[in-house]
Amino acid sequence: MERSQKKLQRMGEVSSTFTPGAPVNTADLFAGRRPQILTLFSVLGQRGQHAVLYGERGVGKTSLANILPVLFPVSKASPLVSVRVNCTTQDTYRSLWLNVFRKLGISQSADGDVTPTFVLETLEAQPKRLLIVIDELDRFGDDEGLSSLADTIKALSDHSVPATLILVGVADSVNELVGDHQSVQRALVQVRMPRMSQRELQEIVDKGLQRLALEIEPPARERIARLSEGLPVYTHLLARDAALSAIEDDRDIIVDADVERATRRAVEKAQQSILSDFERAVRSVRADNLFQEVLLACALTEKNAEGYFSPGSLRAPLAKIIGKPVTVSTYARHLNEFTEASRASVLQRDGLPRRYFYRFTDPLLQPYVILRGIAEGLITESKLLEMRPRDEPDLF
Repeated sequence: MERSQKKLQRMGEVSSTFTPGAPVNTADLFAGRRPQILTLFSVLGQRGQHAVLYGERGVGKTSLANILPVLFPVSKASPLVSVRVNCTTQDTYRSLWLNVFRKLGISQSADGDVTPTFVLETLEAQPKRLLIVIDELDRFGDDEGLSSLADTIKALSDHSVPATLILVGVADSVNELVGDHQSVQRALVQVRMPRMSQRELQEIVDKGLQRLALEIEPPARERIARLSEGLPVYTHLLARDAALSAIEDDRDIIVDADVERATRRAVEKAQQSILSDFERAVRSVRADNLFQEVLLACALTEKNAEGYFSPGSLRAPLAKIIGKPVTVSTYARHLNEFTEASRASVLQRDGLPRRYFYRFTDPLLQPYVILRGIAEGLITESKLLEMRPRDEPDLF
């Protein structure tokens, strides 16, 4: 094979290994999430138990749902059949279960009635254990259908049917996904997916590079994990472009300069929606405006488990960014405007006047803001290291 063809082949392998635009679907590339995996194993091992997997957009919920059937130990005597369906805004209870039955190979007339009782009896009659993943439940807009889904889960639990349902969706709490249905909440094991630790993100890098027969210098690996802000989609993006940079230079080891190139590429090739929201948020006719600096401070400040931060917490990061002390009055107007449609509503606001808390509406915008700040020289990585708290040790 010619050298140029071999290089193109390796680049193709990189793009199929690190996939920022798609969830992971092979166990050898999946990293971290041991506590969540162990909890879901426990659910799968017990009849009558079901689970809800929830968290921010971009934390890897679908990837975990994809590889769970591969990781779960099964035997010939007790095989596991798994299917995954994605909800849409047009779905109803009926269309959702017709989709499930179709993927399971269960014949069902399109004109037939679909009720919780019918679903119970149909699943009860199946000869094998079933794992049914209902993904993107946050998009399911049928309130009556959600009540029927709650009744179905309760019935499956009460009758100990060998079929496990895992509901997956973007949410801060289970209530946001399944509503205030106390009966179904009691039948669901709640599995929250937080952002990943830097150790878990580095594991993603290592597993991908092992498949590609590439190496990486420790500072470059740490830099990718740090810049990902706990979101594996950015780890895949930066690792992919850093690996491509090394291959372009005919090297088998990724160095810090490759990550620097990857950072610039991430800014240049950002999703159009993220780029558009950023541009709308920071644009101003005044050259001395602070919108980008304040948004960068929002991205850098410490946050609680739900991603919220207080206005006062911005003082220290903003002072480092602009090089002089600030008060809340310096940027209070900016925070308020970031919640308005004219600035793409890039922040959400919660609480009461004088006790407001804010967070990014789209979690994927936060790392982009930081990468953009680095690329445009608003913040150096040495200052970034000073501001970012280090991970606590992993428990597993």
